[in-house]
Amino acid sequence: MKNNVIHLIAPRSLVSQEMREARQNHRGMAFWLTGLSGAGKSTLAHAAEVLLFQKNYRITVLDGDVIRAGLCGDLGFSMEERRENNRRVAELAKIFVRSGIICLCAFISPSAAFRQEARRIIGEDFFREVHVDCSVEECERRDVKGFYEKARQGKIRNYTGVSSGYEVPQSPDCILRTEHASEQDCARYLASFIEENAKIGH
Repeated sequence: MKNNVIHLIAPRSLVSQEMREARQNHRGMAFWLTGLSGAGKSTLAHAAEVLLFQKNYRITVLDGDVIRAGLCGDLGFSMEERRENNRRVAELAKIFVRSGIICLCAFISPSAAFRQEARRIIGEDFFREVHVDCSVEECERRDVKGFYEKARQGKIRNYTGVSSGYEVPQSPDCILRTEHASEQDCARYLASFIEENAKIGH
C-alpha cells in the first residue's frame, strides 16, 4: 500500500504586524538589556514595564532567571550553552515583536557575537541594544546571594565577571549607568528611550 505523504504549510497570520501596530499606536520592538549580574537589568526592565504599561503600551519582560527555569532549563553555563540560551530568547522575542509587542530582554549576554546574533534574528529595525553599565566591584557589593563570593572561591564555574569574561558593548543604542544614577532615574530614562524608538514611523 502506497504511503500518502501530506505536506503541511504553516498559514500566515491574516493580522499583520502593521495592523497590530496601527491599532495600538506603537511598534513591536525588542530592547536587549545586557550587563553583568547585579548591574540592574531585570530591575530596570520591570520598572520601565510598569511605567509604559500605565500608558497602555503592550509590553512584556523576558528575564534571564525565569527563562532558565523553563524554556532553557536544560542548558548549563558553558559558552556554547549560553549562546543557545541567547538564540532561543531571540527567537521568542521575535515572535513577540512580530505580534506588535515591546519586548524587554534582560540577559547578561556576555559575548558581542551573541548580541549580534540576537540582532540578526530579531531584525536590525526592531532591535536596540541597551548596556546596563556597572562595575564588577559595585555588582559584587550588591550581591546579597553571595554568588560573586562563591565564584571567587571556585564554587561556581564560568561566572561572568569573575571566571568568565564579559565583552562590553562598543556602540550600544543606549547606556544606563546604574552605579552613578538612581533606579528611578534610570527607569524613566529607559522608558523614554523605548517610547522614542517605538513611535510609529520612527
